[in-house]
Amino acid sequence: MRRIAMTLIALLCSISTEVSARAEAPTPISTADIQKALTAAVAKAQEIGVPMGISIVDAGGNLLAFIKMDGAFLHTNYTSFSKAYTAASIHKPSGASGIPPNVSAEISSTTGGKFTTLPGGFPLVKDGKVMGGIGVGGGKGEQDEAVAKAAVDALATK
Repeated sequence: MRRIAMTLIALLCSISTEVSARAEAPTPISTADIQKALTAAVAKAQEIGVPMGISIVDAGGNLLAFIKMDGAFLHTNYTSFSKAYTAASIHKPSGASGIPPNVSAEISSTTGGKFTTLPGGFPLVKDGKVMGGIGVGGGKGEQDEAVAKAAVDALATK
């Protein structure tokens, strides 16, 4: 019996090591990248004349940065965060999830309202890996997307 238990433990340890070797740690977003993205997003929002709330999350959906421009609506801290969270979690724009509405509602419910299909969230990708997401709220969908896209484009340039 002891021999079977030791064999099972050895087998589990080898599986655990194999799985952890395959799992890749997400690429962190640097402070410089966060500042660059926020600067580009604010500049685009000022250019189109719409005050925005802008959130950046890491690959795990944890808030790293938020800025609420003067005059932005109160709700933008929630909407921008949920868009960033969604984009980071599904690895595509929040408004282009392709998830049926009934399923989206269920996901939103189980995530405490963090998941949304509203447009304005984009994944932040570096070297082909999702390192987080950016979400923008305060304007019409296409305005929110334009501001988020400005941040994504800024990070794509060196």
